[in-house]
Amino acid sequence: MIEFFRICLKSYGIIAFSLHLIPSFILFTATFYNPVMGLMGLAGNIISNLTGKWLHPNKHVYKAGIFGINGILFGIALTKYAELNYSIIVFLLIGAILTGLITFMLSVHFEKIDLPVLSIPFTFVFWMFIFIIGTGTEVDISLTPIAFMKSIDLWIFNILPYWMFEYIKMFGSIFFQDNLISGFLVLTAIFLFSRISAFFGLWGGIIGMITYYFLNGSLVGFHGLNYVLIALAFGGFFLVYNRNVFLLATIAIIITGFVEQASTVLLDIAGLPVLVFPFNLVAILMLAPAKKLFQDGYHLKNVPVPLYLIKSPEANVRWFNRFRDYLNQQKTQISPPFLGEWTVLQGNNGEWTHKEKGKYAWDFVIRDTSGNQAKGFANSLEDYYAFGLPVLASAPGLVSAIENTIIDNPPGTASTEQNWGNYVIIDHQNGEFSEISHLKLGSVTVLPGQYVKRGQIIGYCGNSGRSPVPHIHYQLQKERSLGSETKAAAFSDGKLNDVISIHFNPVKSDRISQADMVSEQIFTLLGRESESWVYKTKGKLFSYKEILNFTTDEYGNPVISMKNSWLWHIIELPDFIEIKPDFKTYSSVLSPSIWMESIGEGIVFPKYLIDNFSWDGGYVKKVIGTNMEWDIHTNKCIFTVHLEKGIINVRFEEFSQKEMDLVTIEKLKK
Repeated sequence: MIEFFRICLKSYGIIAFSLHLIPSFILFTATFYNPVMGLMGLAGNIISNLTGKWLHPNKHVYKAGIFGINGILFGIALTKYAELNYSIIVFLLIGAILTGLITFMLSVHFEKIDLPVLSIPFTFVFWMFIFIIGTGTEVDISLTPIAFMKSIDLWIFNILPYWMFEYIKMFGSIFFQDNLISGFLVLTAIFLFSRISAFFGLWGGIIGMITYYFLNGSLVGFHGLNYVLIALAFGGFFLVYNRNVFLLATIAIIITGFVEQASTVLLDIAGLPVLVFPFNLVAILMLAPAKKLFQDGYHLKNVPVPLYLIKSPEANVRWFNRFRDYLNQQKTQISPPFLGEWTVLQGNNGEWTHKEKGKYAWDFVIRDTSGNQAKGFANSLEDYYAFGLPVLASAPGLVSAIENTIIDNPPGTASTEQNWGNYVIIDHQNGEFSEISHLKLGSVTVLPGQYVKRGQIIGYCGNSGRSPVPHIHYQLQKERSLGSETKAAAFSDGKLNDVISIHFNPVKSDRISQADMVSEQIFTLLGRESESWVYKTKGKLFSYKEILNFTTDEYGNPVISMKNSWLWHIIELPDFIEIKPDFKTYSSVLSPSIWMESIGEGIVFPKYLIDNFSWDGGYVKKVIGTNMEWDIHTNKCIFTVHLEKGIINVRFEEFSQKEMDLVTIEKLKK
């Protein structure tokens, strides 16, 4: 029953493209300026949602409140166009069920191309009932609004200029409310949910009034219903907000005005009201091609958001930024392919090689304190510090190909015929491959098809191929073939110029090495599947509960989940554990979470807890008086971890009034 109540409440919000219970409740109250009209909308909502539940549709469609949209509109519109008598109850029951059936049918077909059903069922079902009722004009209903609301509405009407009254009132017309208070409540709900939506709603009203005045010569008869709806739909809800979307939304608003004008003339012949027909027509005609092109892999300036991912315009922007980064994201966590400290001789987009498709690569050498690569006069390969030192697998995988028969060049010479010299290519089994080149003749220690672990010796540094001095060439590439196109990459963790760093891309003359962290005190978030951590959280104004559930995603990867489909991926780095939010995970004023605030766009925890240990993102301090608790300081939060229990406290360094404390479920219930 609670879930059904939430779904019915969501139905009000989604009419104004606001997907949260608080603005949904405000929108619900906006329909009760006239109590009978509000009750009719509520009844239609319940009947349509019950119909949807009975039909067993896609659970995401049902839980989003899609079915209730058309029931609400049908119930409210029925009171405006039909005389109040006992037969209206039958009309409401049959009509709401019918909108539910049509919503189900359209959702099944529209789901294939990821199109929204919108209020199409309401429009056509209500037109059908208009023929039964026998009139397409509003009746002079004797429904009585709440007295004090009507008094306030009339008082404001006498104060405001006519255009301003119409401007605010048009937001209420989304629910067929012809009063200022409902308009103000709808605008408030939209603003509370999304500032981007509020801007586009206001912009839609302005352009709508201008368009209507241009077509009619006055604002008499202006409702603004379709203008506001199309502005909200295209203003960052169905499309990712950017400058192109602003232009497209403006064009859509103007087109809607022309469609509304033409529809009014045509539908008057049949005695039908326009309702939301222009909005539905323009929205589908403009969304359909964008959805199809996006699904076919075209890169669009106006990017449609997959329906199941839609949250708010602000969240949609964040989703797209993450999605765009994810397409080019490095999947393999790579470590420096050597022991000890080496220096970058040539980095990405190098001065000698590393050009075009091979631009994302590194050459590593060893230098002494004077900057020399070799001792003495460097007459032989053995004089070079790097020559003959072990070369390691940068990440686990299967050996795809090797070369082990190329002779080493004398110092100062290079072979261009066998450019790569002796090499090993490792398939990381995620579409990425490591190529390590210029190895010593006969030194390769692995065979094709062999599985190698991170840090395993695969050969020794040489001077084969296009290599005038002994060095290691490393690149992460997109295919298994030799010399394939390289991929932009960063080392997952290690020392960069004596500072332990996460995800670093070294440049020429940088010194890098393994992090080499060792401690008996080990902390990890891996292997906790089926655990649930219950936190009592203290925000700025109130306290509430947050529950983290450790589980796996559909691919078997470890994740942390919370209510509302919030999700974080747990990524294992060589010496750290990284937490990164999923596309749909975001914080907002209406959905507070100290956990989300503390994690942000991602955070790392060291696996090995060492007192006063630091890296470029924080440091570790042992909690005085205990051997089990440690404070991990990040740039904005302090995480207190217990070696067995996990993260037991989160607090903000700047705001002491915001924190999370791990509690047992039993303690919380008490």
